[in-house]
Formats: sequence, structure tokens, C-alpha cells
Amino acid sequence: MNLFKKGIFALLITIVIISCEENDTLVNPDAGNIGTGLTQITFPKIPTSSVEISGDGSIVTIRPQGLGIDSYVVDFGDVDSEEDVEIISEDAGTATYDYPNNVAEFTYTITVTAKSNKGFPDVVQTIDVEVEHGFTPVSSAPDSPTILNENTVAIFSDGIESDGAFIAYTNSISDSDFEDGNAEYNEVEVGDIKNKVIQYSRLHDAIAASIAFDSAINVADVFGTDASADYLHLDLHSIHDIGVDKVKISLAGKTFEQTLTDDVWTSVDIDLSAEGITQIDDIKLELGTGGTASNEASLNVDNIYFYREALSIPEFSFDDVASDYDVTFTNASELATSYSWDFGDGIGSSTDENPTYSYINDGLEKTYMVTLTTTNFINKPTSITKEITVGGPSGPIDPVIIHGDLNLNDSSMSAAWKIANSPSGKSDPFGRSADGSCTDYDGVATGSKTRGAKWSSSQGASDINGTPVAGNTRYAYQAVTLTPNTDYVFEYAYAIKTGGSADNAIVASILNGHFDGSEVLSTNPLIKHIGTIANGKFGDNSCSGGTIVQETFRSNAVGEVAIFIYSFTDVVDAFVDNIKIYPAP
Repeated sequence: MNLFKKGIFALLITIVIISCEENDTLVNPDAGNIGTGLTQITFPKIPTSSVEISGDGSIVTIRPQGLGIDSYVVDFGDVDSEEDVEIISEDAGTATYDYPNNVAEFTYTITVTAKSNKGFPDVVQTIDVEVEHGFTPVSSAPDSPTILNENTVAIFSDGIESDGAFIAYTNSISDSDFEDGNAEYNEVEVGDIKNKVIQYSRLHDAIAASIAFDSAINVADVFGTDASADYLHLDLHSIHDIGVDKVKISLAGKTFEQTLTDDVWTSVDIDLSAEGITQIDDIKLELGTGGTASNEASLNVDNIYFYREALSIPEFSFDDVASDYDVTFTNASELATSYSWDFGDGIGSSTDENPTYSYINDGLEKTYMVTLTTTNFINKPTSITKEITVGGPSGPIDPVIIHGDLNLNDSSMSAAWKIANSPSGKSDPFGRSADGSCTDYDGVATGSKTRGAKWSSSQGASDINGTPVAGNTRYAYQAVTLTPNTDYVFEYAYAIKTGGSADNAIVASILNGHFDGSEVLSTNPLIKHIGTIANGKFGDNSCSGGTIVQETFRSNAVGEVAIFIYSFTDVVDAFVDNIKIYPAP
């Protein structure tokens, strides 16, 4: 806008203000104030005039008119310019000057000196002109960001462009003051979809624009969920002959210099973590070091926002047949660059992408919380936790009875069946014999005897309750771990030599727990069988002397049971073979 304030002239001066739209306005003389015109230079009195114009600056044109004047010298009053003086060599001629745009508003004093070739004295008159400059509207806008909403917090941006419209950011910074600083601020809309762009002008020398925040920005909590920002982004633009060619950006005690390409939007990304920036009170924009500010010195700014790199999305599956305690994990994560597994048992971990982990096989069904932590390419972690169950979900444990076929004649078989502290003090759980079953461990008839366990008449207990005969009685014991609370079959074969009394017996039990001494005799077994059938040795009567026992029981809450076998005989021998425990059908 151009506002002409009245100056008192004895000269006749016409002032024309010309804008970018080429509007001319003449200040006409007042015919009621005329001198003799013959003996001295004479001018009319000048009225007050004002003109409003738009554009990037003001062009002032003066057309002096008077009597007895040969030429005029016009000084437009710009003290910073050596080119603001013009000579008009004819009456009613014009002088034009384009005032600089380095200030938004200023009052200049124009001095006009009228000269005569008739020897008349010069006449000097002045007029004050108040010039208010605009600046060139920006005609382009940068591309809208493509970062997903959840990874962006806008300070100034219309959002993400989609199908000719903007999808507004769900996250934004409030209470920011874009007019802070001493540069001129303007906000304009560009293009069909009205993209808003900030314009700062007059960025000369020490003049700066500053975006202040009422509450300082905590970088570690920009997203409001204790999630930190990784970068600060700005888009900058300037036309060099009316703007700046280099910008200095200052924040959190750090400065960043950016050279701008003429009339091209330039993106600036500041790595907050690498720069150690944890808090931002304001962002200052000013002429860069060694840069040039021309004319209105405008800088256009858009898309100011914080953003983070997309986080990895951890995901995994696992095999659900876990009764063997070996679990294979299959990674299904996205954007992951590393993997860290915590298998939830306080022991195991892995950095493999698809690990297999073996949990401790204690026969129990247990639940673990497995956590997978993945990182994105700047090593920010994200975690997911899932519950898995191992031990039993696919069926009961079918244990292997150590030397259950009793088909050895060495110390390893005795060691497998020996209780730690035998109630009788005997080191051997039974005698070893070639008079075992005619059927192998898988139930297939062999046609002849195999090796088995033997209790002679002198190795039995004194009564059916297992009371030991000091120094003689033998007890076969083996601890077994099963699936808790599950039905099983206890199977074995026994034979009692023909001719024995009705009191002769093989006693076999499944004990409710694991033991190491005489307490086995006092415990309440889960099942107890007293075998009294006396058909002779296994091999007698064409291998028909044995009896097969199959008893069903339910394991206890922890799955810890034990096999316990002894004999109660007086004058005959007894035999046992093919001892098994397997899941009930």
C-alpha cells in the first residue's frame, strides 16, 4: 500500500504511484496559487493525496509543473541508494523511482529542486511519502509428506494429500507462535486444494523469523505415548532475486546452514538423536552465513513436522505340538532388522530369526510368556509377548522304563532298579535269571525264555506288606515322570514256581511320588497288585507259566511316580519281566 502524506509545496508537483498493476495517480495543481511567472519560478500549492496499491513494492513517479522552469532535480530520499536522484529536463516531465523492499513500511522525504535558464533563483520544495510494501505471493507449494499419520506430528502442515484433498494429521503441535521474531509474516493459500504456505520477508542482516512454543517440545514424548521423534522436517523455498539464497536454522543451541536452489523447494531433515537434541523451545530462521538477501528477502516455509521412522511390527507363531518340550518359533515380523527372543523360563534367549528352543522336560505341563523384540533400521525396539504351553497338551508322556525288559546280566540293570537306601540294606534289587518271559518287550513270542528278574525264596519280604527280612529282602524301585493327572496302564509279567503255597506272591505298586529310602513301605500307592497265580516258571508248560498284569491308574498332580516291586514267598522262586507304563487307551 502507498500512502502519500501532504507536503507543503510552493512548487507545482504531480506525484504518480505505480504498482505492479500499472495504476497511475496524478496529483493535480491548485490554480488558485500562481505567481507572476515572469520574474520568478512559480508553483501551485500541492493537495494531500493517498494511493493504495498491491504488489511486491512501490514505484513513485513525480511530474513537476510550473512557470519559468527549465529543469528539475528530484531526490527521492533513499539514503541507502546512490541512484535515487533524477533530472527532469522539461516542464511537466516525469521522474520515477522504485523504492527497495528491505523494510515493510517507511516514510521518505522527496526533494524537488526547480531550475531556470533565465537566471531565476532555484526553488526547493519537499514532500513526505509513506511507503508500505507488500511481497510477492508464492506460486508453488512442496509435495505433501507421505509419512503415515501415526508416525508424524505436525507443527505446520495441511496433512497428507489424497485425491485432491488433504487428510489432516491426527497429531499436531498446539500453542506455537509463527509470528515470533522481527521478520514480516504472511500465510497464503496455493493451488487448487489451497495448500497453506508461510511466508517470511525482510530477512536482511540480523532480522530473523522465529517459531516459538508456549510449552517446550520434549523430543522423547512428541507422540504423547513416551514415543520419541527421530527427525524434524522443514520445506524451504525462495526466489533469489527477491529472496535469500541461504538459510540458517537454529534450535536447541544447534545451527544448521542450508543453501537454497533458486525457485525450487528444498527439504531439510534434522536428525534429532544424532544431534543430541532433547528439547526445543523455538525454531529460528534467518539469512545464512555468507548468504545474500535481495529485495524483499522472502523465504517460504511449509511442512514443518516431527516424524519417526516406521517402527518394526513384531509377530511370530509357534508349533502347537509341544509335548516333547521342543518348540519351533516362526518369525512373521515386518520392518525388522534384528530379533531378540526371551523364552520366558528365565534361562533361554536367542537372536535367531526362527529359533527352536528346548524347555526343561520335567514331565509337567507349564505355561511360559515368550517375548519377541525387534528393531527398525535405526535400532528402535518394539516387542510382542505371547503365551505358550509345553508338556502335555498333545497327550500324556509315554516314558521309557530303563531296562524294563530286564534282559541284561550286568550291573547296569541292577543300578537302574536300585533304591538309594534300601529298607533291607541289600544292594541288589533282585536276582538275575535266565528264566525270564518267552515274550519280548514288544509282546512278540520268542519261542524260548529271555533273561528276567528273579526273587528266590530267601529274598522275599516277611509278610505281604513288604516288611523286610534283615539282610535278605530285595526291592526293585525306579522313579518315573509322567504327564500330571493323566490315565496310564501299568503292565508287567510275573511267574511263581509250581508247588508254592497260596501265600506266595509278587507285589507290584505305583507309588505316589519319588523316594529314596524306607518311607516307600509306608506310602499310599496309586495302585497295588498282589499276584498269587502259581503256574510255574515262564518257560514251563510250553512257555505258558507266566501271568500278564495290566492295571490302570491316574498320575498325580506333578507327574512324579515310582515303580516298586518285591516278593512274598516262603519256599518257591518268583520271576518278573517286561515292566511297562504307557498312556491308557
